[in-house]
Amino acid sequence: MKQRPSYGLALSGGGARGIAHLGVLLAMEENGFSPSVISGTSMGAMIAVGYGLGIPVMEMLSILKNEIKPIHITNINIRRLGVFNLRKVENIFREIAPIDDFEVLKIPTFLSVTNLNSGLNEIISEREFIKFTIASASIPLLFRPVIINNTYYVDGGLTKNMAAEILKDKCNKLIGVHVNHIAEKENFRRMKDIAARTYHLAIYNTIRNELEFCDYIVDPPGTRRYTTLDFNKAEEIFDVGYREGLKLVKQLEADEAADNHLLSTKLKISYKKVAGIFKPNKI
Repeated sequence: MKQRPSYGLALSGGGARGIAHLGVLLAMEENGFSPSVISGTSMGAMIAVGYGLGIPVMEMLSILKNEIKPIHITNINIRRLGVFNLRKVENIFREIAPIDDFEVLKIPTFLSVTNLNSGLNEIISEREFIKFTIASASIPLLFRPVIINNTYYVDGGLTKNMAAEILKDKCNKLIGVHVNHIAEKENFRRMKDIAARTYHLAIYNTIRNELEFCDYIVDPPGTRRYTTLDFNKAEEIFDVGYREGLKLVKQLEADEAADNHLLSTKLKISYKKVAGIFKPNKI
């Protein structure tokens, strides 16, 4: 039987909607599919790093439910460059990681961040990972920028909300998980609706080219029901991702079965040709 292909997984940003990534990961794990390389942006970066550290999916869900939500209530900082900070999340990673180095992650991991000084996107995959993980998730104005080597870093979603191209040569099949589903909208009742729509469209334009590198795209329509800060609905969002993950698994299984059947057919044809060439003559 043909060896199973290696799968890469590119996780987009999306705030609380990114919890859907965990549902997709659980559906894959339950059916024997595990990524061999992973990239993440914003919430996708935190989940990618958590996965790389070996934190079980359901434990990550518990952390997001119990630790992220209080940040918006208690860790308020209005005196400087953002309203909230992600110190609690940073502390969790420091407690779990033996050392702050990408080398401790169980699979190769790539993080998308925005260099606020240059205005350019950077893909980080070496040396210290914790501060870059926090930087990738630091939505401007809501969260303080992270200063690393005298450079200000913020949410990678501003410049590349899903890093797929970086994985294209590192796996056989690439899966992109996009949790900011874009669909036609008929009306806008409030200025808030227009602002949210504008933001999502702008972010989506950062990944149009990235989607072309994906062999599979998971784009759950159900994520439209949730906002960036809906961490109190973590379990609902998780279920949305899990259901879409099961659909992905069925497609992966079907494609692997088709590939194995094709390989088997080719081997049979090849065997017949070889047998014909070396068939002994009758005496």
